[in-house]
Amino acid sequence: MCTLRWRAMSERQVLIPHMTYDRIRSRLDDLPHDLAILRWSPTGVTWADGSPVPANRYAPEVGWIAIDTMFSGDFPSFAATLLEPGTVRWVQSCLAGVDAPPLLKLLEAGIRLSNSDSPNAGVAEYVLAAIMHVQHDWTGRRDNQRKAKWAQSGWNEINGTTWLVVGFGSIGGEIAKRARSFGVEVIGARRTKVSDARADAMITMDRIGEVLPVANVVVLSCPLTDETRGLVNEEFLSQMREDAILVNVSRGPVVDTAQLLEALSSGRPGHAILDVFEAEPLDPSSPLWDHARVTLTSHIAGAGSGITKRGDEVFLEQLDAYMAGRSLRLEI
Repeated sequence: MCTLRWRAMSERQVLIPHMTYDRIRSRLDDLPHDLAILRWSPTGVTWADGSPVPANRYAPEVGWIAIDTMFSGDFPSFAATLLEPGTVRWVQSCLAGVDAPPLLKLLEAGIRLSNSDSPNAGVAEYVLAAIMHVQHDWTGRRDNQRKAKWAQSGWNEINGTTWLVVGFGSIGGEIAKRARSFGVEVIGARRTKVSDARADAMITMDRIGEVLPVANVVVLSCPLTDETRGLVNEEFLSQMREDAILVNVSRGPVVDTAQLLEALSSGRPGHAILDVFEAEPLDPSSPLWDHARVTLTSHIAGAGSGITKRGDEVFLEQLDAYMAGRSLRLEI
């Protein structure tokens, strides 16, 4: 049983956002480690009981960038706080990627960093919902309802379609698991040749061009790397089906936006679902906002109602492993 004594120098300090503490306090108590919890807010840092932390006692070893900091807008300032004391050795992030500038600064400072798989289930559900929204033409159905128009017409099932998931990691696997239950054939693409039971077939990234002409849906769930930056360009888009749906839940720069707009205007692919963009927030003057063949959201694919609970579980699991000296399954 962990006893949270706030002043003992022998205890290892863990810095967490103040809004998360009450939610996980009892779970921290159950960990078999001596922890000194520091609560961060935009106005300063206190011990868990609210008392001030003397400057000569402030030495956090662990930090947690919880999802609360994203929702509150405190992510950059909290990440900057983690750099200040020079004592932080490991940080658990709530994000799936590590390309955000505040996280890159942590890595540059030599701080160990773990990403999170807590957004993955939400991203997968978003992808399914967004694709079916387009495939079933729910916009047209709502228009008919508003006009009190009784219109009976067929619609396109996703059953029997082929989806290419580019970047078949944990997010891609969650997407595949859900899509296959609807009768979708899933082809996953990764940098290296692997087998994966979650997909009907696996290919390497250099073979994407072979699948694009037959894929009804192309989902981008890959990390942003030198290899994937600008991956979706004129050549990539020209190989897609005219009725295909392109979905980007990876990172904006994976898609060349100017070339995507040109391709959409020429009729290939049929539709683009975009949750991420080259520059965020998306400029209000961007033609993507009112493009008839674009459905877009504001980088919220992973922000499902379960992300907070899953994020708490990841942090507590990883914190226990770190304190015990075990390997961290999500370390970068």
